[in-house]
Amino acid sequence: MNPGGYLRGTVDLGGPPEIRDRAHSFPRSVFIALLVLGLLQVGCTLGLFFYVKAQVEPNKELQCWRTILKMRDAPLPMDTFVGEEEHECERIQLAFKGAVEKAVKGLVSQTQFHIGNDIMQDPVLSRSQTWPAAHLTLGNSTPGDSAIVHLRSWNHKQGWANIQNMSYNNGTLKVLQDGYYFVYANVCFRHHKAAPKITQETLQLMLYVCKSNKSGRPPENLMKGGSTAVWSNSTLFTFYSVYQGGIFKLLAGEEIFIKATHAALLDPAQEASYFGAFKVLDIHL
Repeated sequence: MNPGGYLRGTVDLGGPPEIRDRAHSFPRSVFIALLVLGLLQVGCTLGLFFYVKAQVEPNKELQCWRTILKMRDAPLPMDTFVGEEEHECERIQLAFKGAVEKAVKGLVSQTQFHIGNDIMQDPVLSRSQTWPAAHLTLGNSTPGDSAIVHLRSWNHKQGWANIQNMSYNNGTLKVLQDGYYFVYANVCFRHHKAAPKITQETLQLMLYVCKSNKSGRPPENLMKGGSTAVWSNSTLFTFYSVYQGGIFKLLAGEEIFIKATHAALLDPAQEASYFGAFKVLDIHL
């Protein structure tokens, strides 16, 4: 791959539907319709409540409601309600409050709220759905010269490395769900005086974050970074770090992998060289 030819953003590809166990989401128009129907249900319940109460004791109910409404604006003296009238108005207030609470609970239990492509569910149920995420750390240092090589030795279960709802094989991280992912990578180049001598003082230290294509086209660069450094064998230590990160649209089945120059100079410490990705948003909004 030509290191000079890279893309600054993602490629908007059409792809197959998401994996089979993914929750199906409704369009926003369906959600709005359900919300309107729910509000109408609340209104009908309250209307029926007022109608029945008015038919039973119209004069007394009307007088109580006028008094209750006045109390919202200005508190009335304690002797406003006396005897049975006080108990009757208090009973109306409690009955009205109970009817409203019952209607609202029925609306919430029958309606699912959608944000983007995700359904807001009970936290206990959502725990079984693992959100895609992976963090890989570099294995043993890879021998090599100045050429660009595919780094194939990564830890995905040891130390700080972990992987959830994604798969790893031979240096590649495979996406299992469509979505927008934050992809990141960091590598450290270092050299010690006791290591084999560097044959050239000017080194081009480069990092490439690459993605495979499901269409069969050649892999492409998502990001690259690096520098042309001047290293001397007379220096005890030499160190250079490269980091890249960005959000990209990835489809199920696509793979992410890392390429670098001078692989023999990479620091294999888990806090020095690593890469990973995690899903931040569904594609269908």
